[in-house]
Amino acid sequence: MTIDPGALYHAARVRISALMSGGEVDPDRRVPATPAWRVHDVVSHLAGVAEDAVNGNLEGAPGEAWTAAQVARGAGKPIAELLAQWGQHGPLIEAFLASPAGASAAAAVFDVHTHEADLRHAMGQAVSIPDEFLTWVGPLMSERFHTAVAEAGLPPVSLDISDREWFRGRLGRRSEAEVRAYPWSADPAPYLDTFFIFGRAEHSLGEQP
Repeated sequence: MTIDPGALYHAARVRISALMSGGEVDPDRRVPATPAWRVHDVVSHLAGVAEDAVNGNLEGAPGEAWTAAQVARGAGKPIAELLAQWGQHGPLIEAFLASPAGASAAAAVFDVHTHEADLRHAMGQAVSIPDEFLTWVGPLMSERFHTAVAEAGLPPVSLDISDREWFRGRLGRRSEAEVRAYPWSADPAPYLDTFFIFGRAEHSLGEQP
């Protein structure tokens, strides 16, 4: 099956924009998956990533200072304005992602789906993640983990988990206890730092699929 990362990003952007356009959205609601951020901050980040990518402002990406600057830039803008800004820059990102060079920016597709799930969870909705995306991202996360294990000089290990868990787990939406409880073929302790890409969740999110 051929996957178009640009189309995946576009579909997620449209879904998030629709989700955030509802009259009941509380911009100050905390987002448990990113506890330092409110709903408004997550939208500022998403719009800011697209703005920075279009303008070539990628120094420090995807570090904390880079993302903090996006949140700060968007702080005084209503969510509707941020969505309009994202709507302006998003198609340019999507066109690049759909091009042969777009594979180098796959992290943007991971990021938009991560925060879509984060926002849905924060708003008390089911964390539904499209199967088309999961069947693409799960094997990528698995492959990259096993490559990182080899590069770290660790013995090979098998880990039989769903595409959803590869995605949410490696991107820091699972606690260390939850990841330790996965069906590892060996003691997971030596592998945890390699498994987690963006830290560990402090507590279980209790996500509902």
